[in-house]
Amino acid sequence: MYTIDTGLLARIDALSLSPRNEAWRAAMKAAPWRVYVDREREALASWKETDGMDLQLRFALQLKRVLENVPIRIHPFDEIVGRPTPGVIGCQTAINVCGDYIHDIWNDDGVIGVTLDAEAYLNPEELALLREAARVFDPISMPTRTYAAWRDLVGSWAEDAEAAKLKDPGLQNGITGQSTATFTWPKILRVGLLGYIDEAKAHIEDALAKKETDINKIYFWRSAVIVLEAVIAHARRYADLAREMAAAETDPAEKARLLRIAETCDYVPAHPARTLHEALQAMAICSVCKVLENPMQNNSHWGRPDQYLYPFFKRDLANGVALEDMASDLADLIGRWGTQTFVSDDMNKETHQVNFGINNLMVGGLGQDRTDQSNELSYLFLHLVAELKLSSPTVGLRWNEGTPDWLMRKAIRTNLETKGGIPLFQNDHVMIGSYVKDGIPFEEAVEWAGLGCVYPSIPTRAEHYGAEGIAAFNLAGLLHMTLHNGLDINGKQTGLQTGDPRDFKDFEELVSAFFKQHQFLCHRDFWLGGVAREICHEFIRTPLLSVLGLEASMELGQDLTKAHPDYSLFGISDRAIIDVADSLLAVKKLVYEEKKLTMAELMEALDSNFAGRRGEEIRQLCLSQPKYGNDDAEADAMVKRISDESARIIRSYDNAPYRNMMISREGLAWHYFGGLGAGALPDGRKALEPLNDGSLSPMRGADVNGPTAVLRSACSSGYSDVCYAAVLNQKFSASLLQSEESIDKLIAYTNAYMRMNGSHIQYNILDTEELKEAKREPEKHGDLIVRIGGFSAYFVQLSPGIQDDVIYRSEFEI
Repeated sequence: MYTIDTGLLARIDALSLSPRNEAWRAAMKAAPWRVYVDREREALASWKETDGMDLQLRFALQLKRVLENVPIRIHPFDEIVGRPTPGVIGCQTAINVCGDYIHDIWNDDGVIGVTLDAEAYLNPEELALLREAARVFDPISMPTRTYAAWRDLVGSWAEDAEAAKLKDPGLQNGITGQSTATFTWPKILRVGLLGYIDEAKAHIEDALAKKETDINKIYFWRSAVIVLEAVIAHARRYADLAREMAAAETDPAEKARLLRIAETCDYVPAHPARTLHEALQAMAICSVCKVLENPMQNNSHWGRPDQYLYPFFKRDLANGVALEDMASDLADLIGRWGTQTFVSDDMNKETHQVNFGINNLMVGGLGQDRTDQSNELSYLFLHLVAELKLSSPTVGLRWNEGTPDWLMRKAIRTNLETKGGIPLFQNDHVMIGSYVKDGIPFEEAVEWAGLGCVYPSIPTRAEHYGAEGIAAFNLAGLLHMTLHNGLDINGKQTGLQTGDPRDFKDFEELVSAFFKQHQFLCHRDFWLGGVAREICHEFIRTPLLSVLGLEASMELGQDLTKAHPDYSLFGISDRAIIDVADSLLAVKKLVYEEKKLTMAELMEALDSNFAGRRGEEIRQLCLSQPKYGNDDAEADAMVKRISDESARIIRSYDNAPYRNMMISREGLAWHYFGGLGAGALPDGRKALEPLNDGSLSPMRGADVNGPTAVLRSACSSGYSDVCYAAVLNQKFSASLLQSEESIDKLIAYTNAYMRMNGSHIQYNILDTEELKEAKREPEKHGDLIVRIGGFSAYFVQLSPGIQDDVIYRSEFEI
């Protein structure tokens, strides 16, 4: 527990963005969408040069060539340097990793869809280069080879299941073990990359002395030396460029700025950082090199920066470094990482809606001594996020019984400034307790941090969530299949033939059929994921990620693309539980108890999407049934039943020799994607519409008994007993949440929910009328941020379906 300088907190409150931060913001907002092909050009050339070499070394040399040759730029507002492209906004392609995933390159118009509704343009030469890369890399890419293996085993089933939105992600998202999790920043800043190089060389010398027979280990350590030296050289490219620019500069202040950049990039990340500025510069270079190794996973997660950067922060303050200068550097890196983009694969466009990397920054939380570790730097991070007003990074506050009031107050004020659920609140006790229950020691579990939206990761284990094609499956799609004897939304026999529901004798027969579909799909998904796990490392390697992403990799001498039983973690998100529970309860009451409908009548209404007067009458009957989110014991009990049995089925799968699946029910914009996999449902939702947002939120508009009723329902769900995190969104009126009294109430409200074992909560603090106006006149509301599922986005960049979803969520007062 730290001793807090309240005077420093007051100084932080008075800070505003620096002129260079503002200049960056202006340049960022003016920058067009841009796709660069420089990385792909170098990757392709390297691949041709290294034909016949060991795969581990080929990928290391590929990254080396990329880092030596991609164009770099120092912008007038840069004190910290290092971006994936010369542009302020821009992205590289990842065809060498993902294969032929950018299908628009085969259209001659050069228009590339980077999100569902945003485009970039490539000229004919750029298109030709990417087409050549696709022809070379796609046949030998991990996605192509894995789908071929799956087809050998189950025919087109896996692709059919993905097309029906029953499972995600697809393999073309480029996720491999640890690729979406954080780097080991504390060690990187403590020892520098030269320290890692010495470690790798020592392993090589030891292996040769012992006449080690596993040549793959030696190749791994050699690849580590290659990529680490390449990262250092990349930093020194910026140093050389800065000196070159300084030599031509006549303005003394500009010359000094450039020479400082040169001096800093000569020193870090090669050596241990000595100041906060050096630490941030080292992080910027290491992160951009991670992106250039695999641009599809450009997440620059911070982990717990208020802990590992705090000694630099306090030491610099003591040495007279201006608070304003440190804040400007921090805002630079927060903004830079929060606006990194990538070219999405088709499925990612639907599950995420945006193409900004969902980067995660966490503050607060317990430490090794089991006391809260919130400090002035935690406060500064929240303050800068409020000043920047960006949709990313995802900011999480690790709540525990010791979380101080001053941090909670700052968090709510940050939310009021950003509006879109920033920060979110996650329960340390639930998260750490879940890890410990799964056999992870407290000492490891306490260092957890968010990955993407809310999914947790720990720095001592490689996280495979999303890798091998396993991240989430769609219970609403499963219910659709149950109601149609195993036929999916596209009419394919993706599920089991469990019978025509019109012939079911009672409600329990329907529920039994649903859980049979559930077990069939998720266990087959896990099995195919295991197959992918064995294939992945045969076609792709990530030497830089392996060395800097997991400390154990160096000792093991093993790339992270090959899972390890002692160090790999696997997870799944079972989604749409609320939709299924509300739907099953409606069937139970309307068909089997009150007998207001026959199953045939209900099915006719569902299959017609509630068409006609009779269809609408049936829909109103469905909508009027008890719904989760209203402190209704029957509805909440159904949610708990589905949740518990879903968790039991997941945990019944034997993932040996690896750990069994951990469950985390997160957010994204998955409810839009999942909704495309289900026809009309008995809860009254129409076909293809978005499902309930998050994973623990009531269906939009169904929570009619006020916000505390939602919390009581959430606590009755039992989610915290079976999963690590469950996303609960709530919307409060911004116009009414202005006074100190109202802020106090929201703090007390949040604390109460967490003390009731709630695992997560986040707030959209905005008015419904403002959202409607933004949909009508998007040009006037370009900066409006909203919380979607587990992440935030600019409202005007969202699809109309998700915009309506946010608009029609219940708006509460506090």
